[in-house]
Amino acid sequence: MAFSDSQPKVSLIAGATFASSDLYKFVSVDGSGHAVVGPTTASGAVGTLLSVTATTGGAGSEVVAVGQLAGIGKVRMAGSTLSAGYTIAGSSNGLGIAPTTDQAAIGTIVSGSSGTTGRIASVMFHKSANV
Repeated sequence: MAFSDSQPKVSLIAGATFASSDLYKFVSVDGSGHAVVGPTTASGAVGTLLSVTATTGGAGSEVVAVGQLAGIGKVRMAGSTLSAGYTIAGSSNGLGIAPTTDQAAIGTIVSGSSGTTGRIASVMFHKSANV
């Protein structure tokens, strides 16, 4: 069954150069207010990366689209056996993973499976605060 993306979007300044391999990874905001891949220790994930930087010098000067953790959106997954119905969290490198005991679940997979690293799953987000 197909699911329509309903994820609200915001624009943030890129804190790094983002390539297509970074799309749909979880991002957080660093101390400079820039989007960076992976939940940082200071803040949890604020969304998923929806666009790339146009140049390799994009850090600090280019704006990227970030999908907020609401509605249904896509997440780049780490390698595992997670599939529809499983809850996920974000790893330090921005990939969707099974939550550990010290991680809050960010969403539930509604379509797709993680399989090998890099596969894209559709996720219904249910946690929007620091995770």
